[in-house]
Amino acid sequence: MRIHSTILALYFLHIGIIFAQNSHLSPKINCDTAYFHFEDYIDSMKIYETQMGKNKNLSTNDERLKLAFFIALNRYPELHRKRITLKHKAINSTMQAQPSPDFFFQRKSKRAYRIFVNNNPDLTGINYEELSFNGLVGWIGHEFAHLIDYNAMSNRELVGFIVGYVFDQRTMRKTERNADKETIKRGLGIQLLDGVAFFEKNNKVSKKYRKRKQKNYLSEAEIIVDIQRNCNH
Repeated sequence: MRIHSTILALYFLHIGIIFAQNSHLSPKINCDTAYFHFEDYIDSMKIYETQMGKNKNLSTNDERLKLAFFIALNRYPELHRKRITLKHKAINSTMQAQPSPDFFFQRKSKRAYRIFVNNNPDLTGINYEELSFNGLVGWIGHEFAHLIDYNAMSNRELVGFIVGYVFDQRTMRKTERNADKETIKRGLGIQLLDGVAFFEKNNKVSKKYRKRKQKNYLSEAEIIVDIQRNCNH
């Protein structure tokens, strides 16, 4: 894994202007962080499939998406043996993580999960294929953070959580922000930030989707602060 300290410094210098009016925020990151490029990791696909591919069903022909899936999964060893399906679906967000519909009739240890990736940009105004590979890793990492939460719940707890997420705005916001924070803890903060920066500057994003993201997820400034907090620990 290559460390791109210079690239990282230039990256934060570039986005630093966004925070110029917030003197209490510093765009500097106090630790080295990997920056993922598709070309640097594609030769490792077979290794990833051997190490983590058991019980994984990646229903896509997108090699970038497959590789990003495994790079992000590598940061979540608890999920390496879990049954996870990745597939495309027309949804009103970029990605979505769920337990399989039959989870209530399965033992917790046998529970399966699904990650959907939106293949209809008209629903959100954003096309996941336009994300940088680095950002793609970060956003898939966010979905794995959700699976970590689901995997810790009993079936009854998971039903209660789903009801709360759907009908309680506070539960949704807390859940999504915690997933962002868990992604950062797993060392994918720069990747998450890449995706959020792309989202914020993309003028094709629908107003409804932009409002929901800005209300429920960490902002660029908050991600930077949380990265710094984790790097300093």
